[in-house]
Amino acid sequence: MNEERRGVYPFCGSCTASSVAWRVTDPAGATGIGRRFYGHSDICEDCGSSVRTLYTTFLWIPLAKAGRFRIIPTGGRTYVARKVIDTPVVAVPGEPASAIGAHPELERDPSYRQAESYWEAKEPGQALPFYQSALTQRENVLAADDPATLRVRLRVAQGLLATGNYGRAIAWFELVTPQLTRVFGAQHELTRAAIEGATGARLMTGGPRSEASLLSDIVAVDTSNLDARDPQLIRDRAALGRALLAGGQIAQSIEALSASVVDATAAFGADHPDTVVYKAALREACDVGAARGRKRDLPAVEAARRLLTDEGAPTDR
Repeated sequence: MNEERRGVYPFCGSCTASSVAWRVTDPAGATGIGRRFYGHSDICEDCGSSVRTLYTTFLWIPLAKAGRFRIIPTGGRTYVARKVIDTPVVAVPGEPASAIGAHPELERDPSYRQAESYWEAKEPGQALPFYQSALTQRENVLAADDPATLRVRLRVAQGLLATGNYGRAIAWFELVTPQLTRVFGAQHELTRAAIEGATGARLMTGGPRSEASLLSDIVAVDTSNLDARDPQLIRDRAALGRALLAGGQIAQSIEALSASVVDATAAFGADHPDTVVYKAALREACDVGAARGRKRDLPAVEAARRLLTDEGAPTDR
């Protein structure tokens, strides 16, 4: 069998060496049930291939990763592909032990094991409450941005997406993505999964205005049922602030994000990983408001900047 028949051509030598031949199966059809590629990264300058992640899908919602593949389009919707050989994870000096699963007391947690079982069986609705329980257990022992915690946080976000809870999924993805980027790096598979999940959730909501409307309703329910410093309310309100910013409602965005910063500071502390994410989002909103906002947005921008620089910011909401 020649090199072309074995699936090497038209891939370059280095891409061929880091992948194996693969035949596509189960594409997502008109029902959205099957498999679908998400993402686009690591473009090769020699052969033009790029790495995409294949997920099993239900109604076009990514549920579980089926591998990473090097893709070269061949016209229309056709392509050739090779499966990327993933390098096994090894311990790195100075890396937190939990990054490679060295917390056996948590890995043995019945909730986590049950969640994984349901997830592998493609039952996200059954898996989600067990992941949420496992996350509570992990956060009682580990930091919010510990690698072990972040893996479960991501799975909770994916579970919410897979069960149609798009607003709360977006809120989780937006919180966890900056933390995954800082801990694992922008190109890590977990970071890419979070970015792809957020994109999928947004596609299902129909744009920034629809997203803001959905999140506004969610925050209204949160406000009626939860304490002002409940992590869920803080997280959902911060997501609402980002959606408002994307829709050009700068003053309203800054108001929502400022409330999240104040409540997160009171609930978790100024240096907590979640508070840091909310502060960064508020700074971004301030920068957008100063650069592109209207005159009526400027008082909100100045108030938010004072909040971000004032160590004695009010915490008695």
